[in-house]
Amino acid sequence: MNTHDDDRPVEANHHIQHQYPHKIRFCALCGGEMRVRLVLPDRKPFKVCSKCGFVDFPGPKLVAGCLVVDTGKVLLLRRGIQPQIGRWTFPGGYVDLGETPAQAALRETSEEVGMSVGLGPLLGVYSDPAHPIAAVVVYLAAPGAQAPGLSHEATEVRYFAPHEIPWVEMAFRTTHDALSDWVAMASAQVNLATRVR
Repeated sequence: MNTHDDDRPVEANHHIQHQYPHKIRFCALCGGEMRVRLVLPDRKPFKVCSKCGFVDFPGPKLVAGCLVVDTGKVLLLRRGIQPQIGRWTFPGGYVDLGETPAQAALRETSEEVGMSVGLGPLLGVYSDPAHPIAAVVVYLAAPGAQAPGLSHEATEVRYFAPHEIPWVEMAFRTTHDALSDWVAMASAQVNLATRVR
């Protein structure tokens, strides 16, 4: 990056962002070279600064999102950005430092599809062992007064009944797993209502 561009806003390059932590080379504290060493007491390999001894303990980033449900249908968006551009998911994104997962889920839903929603109960927490970069907190939500809209992150938005969900076009395993849980929950509620009648 040129120094004369340092004061300009930048957009995160997800290709670069996803190279962390496996390609980290220098210490965030002192700039020393990072080397893989066994760290006590567990003797697990982590990157350690050769100058100051800082240990980089990488962990998953926290993501939060909403399954907005209206009359038995769930709102999905087609991603307009990488990763998984063009695939379907629900509104959601990274939790900022100082923000709760619930606040992040509401903020991301507003940013991505322009809706203020009523946050409901926690549906679950999801992760993908093959891609452990994130842990995803998913809430159920009720739509507000606004209709869902498009943004640079959402090139298409639609409500899907359980049998209409485009399973083969899901963006992430966590998207698939959360939607599977919602479908199972919705099916159980329909079955219970049928039995009560």
